[in-house]
Formats: sequence, structure tokens, C-alpha cells
Amino acid sequence: MTGYRAVTGQIRDEAKLWQDKAAETEPILQAVRDAYLSPPAFFVGDLMTLVPGAANAALEAMYYEEFRAFMERILQEATAEFHQIHGSLRMIADEYERTDGMNEVDINKAYGS
Repeated sequence: MTGYRAVTGQIRDEAKLWQDKAAETEPILQAVRDAYLSPPAFFVGDLMTLVPGAANAALEAMYYEEFRAFMERILQEATAEFHQIHGSLRMIADEYERTDGMNEVDINKAYGS
């Protein structure tokens, strides 16, 4: 097993990619969080369709808010997952580096080298 080493550089590079994904997702999440629209934003009508237009606007605003809240939740979960993947990969790389030398020593003891 002499000369065997885990390639932690690539693991750390992959961890950085996930950290970057989290950083790229956060401004999108903030934009979705700030994208509230009230019912008048959905009103399209004239004096002839005032009452149905207002009812439709309230309904459309409700559907919009449901979708906006869904997207906000998905983006929050994605950001959290990206941070967790980043942290896990860094921990894996750290553990590989910590144990690489120990494993070689233990194997050499087992074979009497």
C-alpha cells in the first residue's frame, strides 16, 4: 500500500462547486422572497367588468402567492442542501487526509514490513 493516497484536491474542488452553487442561489432566493404582489397587480378590467375582475384578481393573486411561496421553500431547501454537501465533502477530505498516514502504518504492521 506504499504510495497510496486519497486524492483530496478533487474532493475539495467539488466542495467549492457546491459552495458556489449555494452562493449563486441565495440572491435568487432573496428576489423570490421580495416578489410579493397584491391583488390589484392582477386586476385587468373596466367599469363593465369591475366586480368579476376584482374577484379574478384576488384568485390569481392567491395562486401567484402559493407558487411564489413554493419556489421560496424549494430555493431555501436547495441552498441548505448545497451548504450541507459542501460541508460533507470538506469533512470527507479532512478525514482522508487525517487517516492516510495512519492506514499505511497499520497495514505495514499487519504484514510485518
